[in-house]
Amino acid sequence: MTIGIPRLLKTCVSLAAIALVGAGVANANENVLTLSADPANNVMPNITYSGQNYSLLDQVTLDNVDDLQVEWTFQLGVSDEAQAPPLVVGDTMYVVTPKPNRVYALDINEQGAIKWEFRADDSNLDTIVPVACCGAQTRGANYAEGKIFFQSLDGHIYALDAETGELEWDVQNTDIDNAESMVGNGLIVDNLYITGMAGGEYGVRGYITAYDIDTGEKAWRFYSMGPNAEVGIGDRFSPFYDFDKIEDPAEASWMEDSWKNGGGSVWGYFTYDPDAKLFYYATSNCSPWNPDYRRPWGEIDIDETGTVQSYRNNYCASMLARDATTGELIWAYNLSPQDAWDLDEPSAPVLADINIDGADRKTIIRAARNGYFYVWDRLTGEILNDPWPFVYQNIFEGVDTETGSPRYNRDVLMFTDAEDRLKYTDANALTEEQIALLEEEAELYPDEPVDGPSGTEAVVCPTIAARNWENDAYSPQTGLLYTSVQFGCRSMRVVEGQYAYPATESYTLFEWAGEKFWRDREGNETDVKNQLQANDPVTGETVWSIDYVQPTQDPIMATAGGLLFVGGDDKGVFRAINAQNGEVVWEFRTGTQSSASPVTFLGPDGKQRIAFVASARPNMMAVAADAEPDSVNRYQREGSTLYVFKLAD
Repeated sequence: MTIGIPRLLKTCVSLAAIALVGAGVANANENVLTLSADPANNVMPNITYSGQNYSLLDQVTLDNVDDLQVEWTFQLGVSDEAQAPPLVVGDTMYVVTPKPNRVYALDINEQGAIKWEFRADDSNLDTIVPVACCGAQTRGANYAEGKIFFQSLDGHIYALDAETGELEWDVQNTDIDNAESMVGNGLIVDNLYITGMAGGEYGVRGYITAYDIDTGEKAWRFYSMGPNAEVGIGDRFSPFYDFDKIEDPAEASWMEDSWKNGGGSVWGYFTYDPDAKLFYYATSNCSPWNPDYRRPWGEIDIDETGTVQSYRNNYCASMLARDATTGELIWAYNLSPQDAWDLDEPSAPVLADINIDGADRKTIIRAARNGYFYVWDRLTGEILNDPWPFVYQNIFEGVDTETGSPRYNRDVLMFTDAEDRLKYTDANALTEEQIALLEEEAELYPDEPVDGPSGTEAVVCPTIAARNWENDAYSPQTGLLYTSVQFGCRSMRVVEGQYAYPATESYTLFEWAGEKFWRDREGNETDVKNQLQANDPVTGETVWSIDYVQPTQDPIMATAGGLLFVGGDDKGVFRAINAQNGEVVWEFRTGTQSSASPVTFLGPDGKQRIAFVASARPNMMAVAADAEPDSVNRYQREGSTLYVFKLAD
């Protein structure tokens, strides 16, 4: 039953109104700040406001990690990928499952005995599951002031009493009739719960919303693109680069009213700087993928260096910094102007204070989905490094640090019509072998959308993502950022279509045009599909990496014990890795894959524990006697189990 739902305020608060609130007065929620300062607790995904996913606990070390053993387990009862890391507050662990979204409170004094269980309303699942991209997930819960906050796939935000599980309030944040869902997590600052939404595949206009943590009353909502008042752009907006210093930057950078369905949803992670009183996040792909619907048809305003001059489509595929009290936009940076390749940016903007060129700087460090590694000044939005590719990619030819803009490779620019593409490049995007494969597919599958080469295909590396949403880890001990990356390439093309509001089917307007393949850092075809990379944000180097021939791309946790903990989908294992050199120092076979970050906490005896959820969706393929020895299917079965490890006495 839904209780205590207040009257919702206006969808968008005017800048005049938020000025009354006062600029820059946000404080980190003191309860959250105090609890997260104690490494015994985990009150939010990524452990602290910084997003580093780094724990100060150091009892488990390189010297004793071999002594880890299972202390207890818990069955989640949901056959799906669990992507939300558990929370631990005091003697209670809170676990949130994917659909149908159950919350368990487990007693860590009693080896995970259930204190209470809450089951979200599942009456809308039949409506939202078919249109939710990429699974029916939730990626985290938050704790503050005796409450657990979490989001359901159909756009509800629930506040529960942390002691009893009683529902305190419930609000509907999204319009499910417009295919808006919620798969991310929120941020608690002061008395506000700040959150986003998903649906970039369906022509939504992305937004973030803040709710009062005590009442559920809406405080404000701002959009990723559109008129200044609706985006939160006012006198305090101070972007670093000239491309953003134009009048109405989030509206004038779109053709006509294409911004109304421009994507830029917010389905990933937030971070927060309590000193600057700013919170940070990045937005999803531009919608539709076909850029001809966001610019004059078949035309791109690009100079001789490959820099897009107009219709840059702010602020999808972008990094944003906002005031945490008022929601005002302070600065923004468009990572992939006029994005046509689904370059979402959902991962956490990792905050770190590092020394660059002899000066201590407050930075955001990021291995971006577009394949480039960035370091920003988090107070101004200035790029502090020369962004560099950490995977093989052919979309950019570099980033101009004077203008802040990427220089595009004309050969991968997307156009609906072949004659338009030929105005900008005469490159043959597909090899003869790929063309023959497409023609063969068209004959074998005449009813499929892939119907042979059209002359508009482009081979894109990375396809969709050099990395995805999975939590990075940053270790202040090593100064390295640890990221799960992927090497996939594929040919694609954009197509003509029609969009009707509200969205009832995909608004992507593109097709895959060939089989996926993989290229190593030098661009050579390879069997390596994923890497775990350790990248140095100061030197711009990959210090070490681990190759995976079978797909594995999991969230990573770092600890002060000099270790990384991460799942291993390739073998269905849980691993500990030397954070300094990448040596795998311990493995435990779980029998399935993993999609949630590990967490670490202190048990009732004051000893360090490591908790990890191994989970997978139903696997319909049987393992044959002659299956390949390294077949992923051999090591992964459906199921969801929480493991808690401790050092042997």
